Amino acid sequence: MRKVWSDDELLFLEDNIGMYKVSTIAQKLERSYESVRVKMTRLKISNTRQHTGLVTIGELAAILKVDRATVRAWTKKHGLPFSQKITRQSRKFYFIDPSEFWNWAAFHKEKIQFSNIDPQTLLPEPEWVAEERAKDQYITKKKTYQTWTTKEDDKLLALRSQGYKFKEIGMLMNRSAISVERRHKKIIHTL
Repeated sequence: MRKVWSDDELLFLEDNIGMYKVSTIAQKLERSYESVRVKMTRLKISNTRQHTGLVTIGELAAILKVDRATVRAWTKKHGLPFSQKITRQSRKFYFIDPSEFWNWAAFHKEKIQFSNIDPQTLLPEPEWVAEERAKDQYITKKKTYQTWTTKEDDKLLALRSQGYKFKEIGMLMNRSAISVERRHKKIIHTL
């Protein structure tokens, strides 16, 4: 005979989805795995990524048009907040809250190419992002790669030693912040 779900059980399920494996939730509720899976589907919480309102590292990387390894490095080396959740049986996902991402991005603007982010794709998007996007679009007009000259290398090193950030140097030299940062690393490595 079918066991009716109580309000407490439903609340427990909604609160713990993504925190525990489905099999663990089933065990705690003293229900079968299949019963919990069906209830999740009926409540439309079967996909915990959509249920949480968070984005995975892969989804964020796609929105920002960068490699997943770049976003993963931001979480490990630069303090981008994330949470780890388990979906379905045992697969782990690393989630990022869009609001926390934007708070982090406000202090790490030099790491992000805002012109790559389509407007309103990662909500809620702060007002300052449109201004950063416009700055980036001005700097990074689609152009072919230009080789660096010795004179530009010297100017880059001089500006960096004066305390300029890569993004500021890029604006002064009509190059992207990423190009400037990569060139700086290459020069320093060869010294």
